[in-house]
Amino acid sequence: MTLSTRPTFQLYATLPAQIAAQIGRAIVEGEFKPGHKLREIDLAQSFGVSRASVREALRMVESEGLVTILPQRGAQVTTLSVEELRDVFDIRASLMGLVCQRLAASISPEIRQRLGELLKDLRAARDDAEAYGRASLAMTEYCVRNAGSKRLADLIMSFNRQTTRYLRLSLSTPERRRRSYTNWCDLVAALLGGNGAEAERLSRQLGMGTRDTALKMLTAKA
Repeated sequence: MTLSTRPTFQLYATLPAQIAAQIGRAIVEGEFKPGHKLREIDLAQSFGVSRASVREALRMVESEGLVTILPQRGAQVTTLSVEELRDVFDIRASLMGLVCQRLAASISPEIRQRLGELLKDLRAARDDAEAYGRASLAMTEYCVRNAGSKRLADLIMSFNRQTTRYLRLSLSTPERRRRSYTNWCDLVAALLGGNGAEAERLSRQLGMGTRDTALKMLTAKA
C-alpha cells in the first residue's frame, strides 16, 4: 500500500494523519477485514515511512473506533457490533436531523442546484452498491458542510468512517438502495421547500432505515 493522492473529505496536514486516512479507507472499503492484525513493520514498509509515524497513525485510527490497540499484541481491526451500530446511528440521526433543519432554513440558489445534481448522482448509481454508497456519502457531507455550523460538521465527520462501515453493509441490497433513494428524494424536496421540521423528520427516518437494515444483516450473520 502506498499513500494515495485521491481527494479525501478533508486535507490532512501531517504525515501520520495522511497514513491514518489511508488505513481508515482500507478498513472501510474492506481491504483490512474485521479482526485483521495491523503490524507496524508491514505498514511502515508499505507506506515507506517510519514505524513511529505508523504508530501515531494507528492511534488516530483507534480514536475513530476502527482499530483496537492491545499491549504487546499491536493493532487489530475492530469487528462490527450491534452495540456500536445502535449507539453510533442513534447519535448520528439526532445530529443529522439538526443539520437538515438548519439547512432548510438557509437554502440558496447554489445549494438548490447542487442538491439536484447530487440527487441525480444517487439515481444513476442505484444499480451499483459501491457507487451508490459513495454518492450517498457525498450527499450527506454536502448537507453537513453547508448547514452553517463548523462545530456540528466536525462532530459528525469525526465518526464518519464508523458509520460508513455500517452504511456499506446496509446498502448492499438493491431493495435498500431503492428505499434509500426514495427517502433522499423526499428529504431533498423538504429541504428545497424550506420545511425544516419535515426535513428533520425525514433525515431521522433515513438514518434509522440504514440502522435497522444493517442491524438485521448483522444479526443474521451472527
